[in-house]
Amino acid sequence: MKKIINLKDLLKHEILDLYSAEEQIIEGLPEMIEKAKDSKLKEALSNHLAVSQTHKTRLDTIKENIIGDEDETDNGFFSSLFGGSNSVTSKGIEGLISEGNKIMSEDMTDEAMDAAIIASVQKIGHYEIAGYGTARAYALELKLDTVATELGTTLSEVYAADELLTKLAVGQVNPEAENATDNHEEEQAMDDDYDRLTNSISIMSSSDPESEE
Repeated sequence: MKKIINLKDLLKHEILDLYSAEEQIIEGLPEMIEKAKDSKLKEALSNHLAVSQTHKTRLDTIKENIIGDEDETDNGFFSSLFGGSNSVTSKGIEGLISEGNKIMSEDMTDEAMDAAIIASVQKIGHYEIAGYGTARAYALELKLDTVATELGTTLSEVYAADELLTKLAVGQVNPEAENATDNHEEEQAMDDDYDRLTNSISIMSSSDPESEE
């Protein structure tokens, strides 16, 4: 395994981590879209998925640029640094998606589910913001202007997606979750009241002297 020595090595590692992150996001978002109930949230998540696919394609180009900058005798940075593999697994995103899946498996109202999904997606987005911001700073320091520009474009798009989710959460989803009620419990309470009323009428009828004649 090749030793990480300098800032360029760190940039390459960050790019690989972000690539893995985008792959996992693309794989994980469809379940969140399916579980979301609010139409605006579904639309926002669907757009997020499409943008994530664009991010992955953009990272493909960045990876090619960085690999092409390697000395031909190096046999490729990605294979030598990671023991023959050309990819790594982003453990950070893996954990956040796992956490999101866990909360979505809980029994909750539709309103609470939507709020939980937004929180999960924003946690993932904040990881991306940190990663793309770091990678862009590395690229700028290394005078890799094209790479820095591409990373900056993605960073702006991630910020925009996060801002959209914040507006949706604060302006609609969170207030709805705050005022949500358990319809099942309400229905059960109504059924219980009906049963009690029916029993009372039955008792009154059985004790009515005229009913015995």
